Amino acid sequence: MSVLLASVATYTVVFTLLVAVAEHLSQPAALGRALAAHRVLPAPATVAVLVVAAEGVLAGAGIVALRGGGGSGLRVAVLLGGTALFGLYAGYGLHLRSTGRGGPCGCSRLELPMTGWVVARAAILAGLALVGLSRSGAVVGWGQADTSLAVVLLAAATFTTLLWHLPSAMYQPRAVSRPTGVTEGGRLG
Repeated sequence: MSVLLASVATYTVVFTLLVAVAEHLSQPAALGRALAAHRVLPAPATVAVLVVAAEGVLAGAGIVALRGGGGSGLRVAVLLGGTALFGLYAGYGLHLRSTGRGGPCGCSRLELPMTGWVVARAAILAGLALVGLSRSGAVVGWGQADTSLAVVLLAAATFTTLLWHLPSAMYQPRAVSRPTGVTEGGRLG
C-alpha cells in the first residue's frame, strides 16, 4: 500500500508541475501581474520568470526520473524541490491572506482571487511531495508497464485534475444583493 501511495503522490506532484508550467506559459504575463498586485515581492516579472523556470525544471526532471533514466537520486531532488516550491506557495498565500492583501492568485489563466483554497492546494501538494519522498525508491516507474502503473497513472491524473480545479470549484463570488421586494426581472414584487 505504501508503494501505491508514494507512487500516486509522486506522479500527482509531477503532473501538477506540468499543468502549472503549461498554464503559466499559455498566459505568460498573468503571474507577473498577480505578483505586482500583491505588492510584496520586488521585481515581480523577474520572480514570475524564476517561478515558471523552477516549475519547468522540476517537471522535466520529474519526467526523466519517473521514466527510469534518472534514478532515485533525481526523484529525491524533484520531490525535495516540489516540497520547497509548494511550501513556499502555501507560505506566500498565508502571508497574503494574513496581511489582508488581495488580488489574483496568478496560478492559471483564470483570474481567481487568492483564497484559502489556493493555500490549501499548495499545502496539500507540498504534503504529497513529502509522502512521495518517504518512499521515493519504491515509486513505480514507466518501465514497469503493468496494471500497477495504470492504476497509479489514473489515480494521479484524477488527483491532479481535482487539485488543480479545487480553488475555482470552491470559489463563490459574493452575490449581489437586491433590494427587498425587487424580483429577478427588476419589477417590484
